[in-house]
Amino acid sequence: MPPNRTPDAAGRQDTLAPGYLPGFYGEAAASHNKSLSIHRWCPWIAGFSGEFAHNAIAQYLPFPRQDSVVLDPFAGVGTTLVEANRLGINAAGFELNPFAALVCKVKLASGNIPLSELADGIDGYRQSMGAQASRPRLAPRSSPPPGFKSRIPFFSPAVERKVLLTLDYMDGLEPSIREIFNVALSSVIVDFSNYSYEPSLGSRPAAGKSLVHDADVGKALLAKLDQVLTDITEFQSELSSRNHTPGWHVYESSFFDSEEIIRPGSVDLMVTSPPYMNNYHYVRNSRPQLFWSGLVKSSAELKRLETGNFGKYWQTVRGGSPIDLEPALPDLHQTIAELRQINKSKKVYGGNGWANYVTAYMNDLDRFCCLLNRFLKPGGTAVIVIGNSMIQGREIKVEEYLCRIGELQGLSVLGVSRLRDRVGSSIVNSGSRLQTNKKSPLYDAAVVLRRPS
Repeated sequence: MPPNRTPDAAGRQDTLAPGYLPGFYGEAAASHNKSLSIHRWCPWIAGFSGEFAHNAIAQYLPFPRQDSVVLDPFAGVGTTLVEANRLGINAAGFELNPFAALVCKVKLASGNIPLSELADGIDGYRQSMGAQASRPRLAPRSSPPPGFKSRIPFFSPAVERKVLLTLDYMDGLEPSIREIFNVALSSVIVDFSNYSYEPSLGSRPAAGKSLVHDADVGKALLAKLDQVLTDITEFQSELSSRNHTPGWHVYESSFFDSEEIIRPGSVDLMVTSPPYMNNYHYVRNSRPQLFWSGLVKSSAELKRLETGNFGKYWQTVRGGSPIDLEPALPDLHQTIAELRQINKSKKVYGGNGWANYVTAYMNDLDRFCCLLNRFLKPGGTAVIVIGNSMIQGREIKVEEYLCRIGELQGLSVLGVSRLRDRVGSSIVNSGSRLQTNKKSPLYDAAVVLRRPS
């Protein structure tokens, strides 16, 4: 049943009524993935749930053909791609972060993993951990990643030894099984470290928590591996019942590099969630996984990920010359001009730095909509989950600007609706754990755009 529609402030008749989206979308919050098979392997802080992706695909692509394509330009850890695969639809995704891209690929490839080899690898690790417990002086062959630095030791000596011995064991595994171990270890690695997510990665003492002097690394990893084995077994059983095997591909690159990869007019549906304009630093917050899984070797490699990230980061644009806004949005021009006048004495930490951040983000939103119009088939749809933002005490309704930018790029707005409220502090001092009693009206919204037929 289509949702009720009411005119919006601009007089459009096809905008979803304010409030929550219809029930077919299900629970949207990404945290819901913690209880969903496959999605629970490695939760990602942003995005949406597997249930949301599944229902959005079923709603907007109810009768897929064998050549239908679902694209996620910001694939994260693969929520949209996995659900498209489960529905028998070809899936493609772009993900710049090597760790998230690895998780994507491992999830999608798990349909062909030899279950007996995975089970044997897990049993072998269980036995290895038992043997190591009886040899407390056993020295690991592996070494900590030399390029990984932290303000306090990331692991205590006892924990680090156990992690290195685990890496020793993983070195002897067949590559596809080793990748599953890599994802599983990366998903629990912070749990027994001296760091935690609050939600940004910071030391445990800074969050008022005690250091982790010792932990049962093997027990934590085995629990995750047993979960993964259970999910893959169910997934393969699910796949065996269908008569069509869809294709998939994960491109470890920016969506802005996609013009030589994706054919114009070839995508039936996009279900995605770009990084929010909240300065959550995905690169910094995944540094332990990137380094300890061997995906990056030095901090210099992180620079490419930071500058290539959609919307950039405040830290990468704050010190540059004022950036010009590309989309023709006079009121946004005015807002950015006003931001530049706030806290000018703080220089890059004041309004000019944040104004550059907002401008860079909106310019990337413009490029994103241009590519949507290029890749969607006539009549193709994009479901985009995005969040509003508070910059220097001023609310920026990103979802409204997304609609207007989309229209400037030739797309039609089918609907907009708030999904859920979020709790957070206004981005003024940029601290993720800023102590304040003033809570900003933050929320997630879904924007549905369509390329006209």
